[in-house]
Formats: sequence, structure tokens, C-alpha cells
Amino acid sequence: MTSFAQNTELLLDVQHITMRFGGITAVNDLSMRLPKGSITGLIGPNGAGKTTAFNVISGFYTPQEGDILFKGKSVKGFPPHRICKEGMARTFQNIRLFGSETALENVMVGCQVRRRTQWWMPVLSLPVARREEEEIREKARALIHRLALDSYIDEKASSLPYGAQRRLEIARALATQPDFLLLDEPAAGMNPQESTELMHFIRHIRDEFDLTILLIEHDMKVVMGVCQYIWVLEYGQLIAEGDPEAIRNNPRVIEAYLGGEDISHHA
Repeated sequence: MTSFAQNTELLLDVQHITMRFGGITAVNDLSMRLPKGSITGLIGPNGAGKTTAFNVISGFYTPQEGDILFKGKSVKGFPPHRICKEGMARTFQNIRLFGSETALENVMVGCQVRRRTQWWMPVLSLPVARREEEEIREKARALIHRLALDSYIDEKASSLPYGAQRRLEIARALATQPDFLLLDEPAAGMNPQESTELMHFIRHIRDEFDLTILLIEHDMKVVMGVCQYIWVLEYGQLIAEGDPEAIRNNPRVIEAYLGGEDISHHA
């Protein structure tokens, strides 16, 4: 075991998880330990099992083997909505906003996870439900302001520029008040300038919202620039782990992930 997660408070402890689909092993005996407040990365070529690992951690799949400890408690087998209530939120490789709803309404959906009133109370227009609905609206407005999305607040999500849609999806995730945020390829489709801005943005939200962040990313500039520690998957198997410098110079990573090309050219 490396020194990365030693002598620090762990938020997530992934213990030897294996996920099979029929005869295919998508993730094989994967272990990861994430200290509170860290920004870490999970990388590998297409089909390596990265998104499957995310789906296991966030409750979309239940692994056949292993365990997932979040805040010291097993969440294996918890459905996604329960894991979200425990303090874990995620974004998706393919943006999953409610396109016909406004930016404000999308963030308000995220706030519903912490709603105190019952689902039927707004239907009856009870005063307590109306008050909470207004509180949710104001929380969503404040979050949109903090993420510099004010100019899009009343625009339909589908009409927003691509980069703004990515930020809006993160804003909706933050509306659930998470401790742990999983970002699935946040730089996908971004130009180099946008990728650089994304690195600053990820650090900013980690600090401002007191988050621990795990990201999947193909953009090596983002991975090497923002992650403190990196795990590398190939065909569902962990082939390397370490800090960015160790990963950049690991021959097996260079061969598996970049076909033998020097990884430093991408960082």
C-alpha cells in the first residue's frame, strides 16, 4: 500500500471490487483509498472499465465481490438515491441535463434530495411546502451565482453553450450538498483554453465546497495538472498507481494508454 492515503482521514475506501457482466469481467479486484479533500484521477484507454467503476461506487451497479466504504460505512448495494443522500454526487460522460427546463430548474432538482417536506405537500399547496419551495429556489439561485452561470439562469439547458452545460451539470450535483464528487470526463469536448479553465474550476469547487473529487479523464493535461494521485486501469485491471510524475514515467502506462507514445507530450 502506498503512502498516499496513510495517516489521513479516508472518505472512500474501495476494497477489491469485481464487476462481471456474463462472462466479461469489466472491473477486476480494484482497490482505491481516497483521503478527504483530495483530487484524484482514474484513467485508462477506452473500455478499461473506468465508467463501470464509477457506476459501482455510485450505486448503479452492485459488485459481485468486494466492498465500498464511504465515511467508514459500507454502501455496497445501496441504490443511487440513497448513496446521494449519504453525500456522494456524480456527473456523466454524456451530459444528462433536463434540456427543456431552465438552468435554475435543473439546479432546483438537485436540491430536492435534501427536501424536508413530503412529496404530496406541494400538491396541496401547504404553507410549509410553499416556504420550502422558495428556499430551494433561493439556494439554487445562489449556487448558480457561485458557479458564474447567472447569465444563463432562465435559459433552457439545451440552449446553453457546451462548457456552460458542463458547469450546470456540476452545479446540479453540488445542489445535493455532497462531500464526494465523481466527475466522468468533465473536459470531454473542450478546447485547450476551456480545459485549462476547468482545472482552475475543479480546484476552486474543491476548496469552496470542501469536497473530495475523483475524476475520469482522457485529457492528460487536466489529469496531470489537477490530480494528486492517479489509478490506471487496463481491461478492468489496475496496472499502475501513483502521483502524476510516477504515472507520466511508467512504461506500462505509456504502452497501455498511449501506445508507446511519451505521455509528457500530452501533459
